[in-house]
Amino acid sequence: MTAPPAPRSQHQEWSDELAAFLSPACFPATHDHLAATLIRRHAPSRLLWHLSVLPRSRRFASLDQVIEHLCGAAPPAPHGSGTEWH
Repeated sequence: MTAPPAPRSQHQEWSDELAAFLSPACFPATHDHLAATLIRRHAPSRLLWHLSVLPRSRRFASLDQVIEHLCGAAPPAPHGSGTEWH
């Protein structure tokens, strides 16, 4: 008997989904280029939300670099969460 597969983390799910929309041919790319590619390919808005924390001026050489950066960056707080400054 084999063990059931380990549950996938949320990180694995969205990074796999991001990989489905951003092929290696998309790189090197900046945030704006990646966001435009996701929009052109009708990717779910949650993927654009994840990309929103990327620096605008940095050029990423691969999807692995993007995901590495995203895993180290906290996602933006949803509007109205009480964390924004006034």
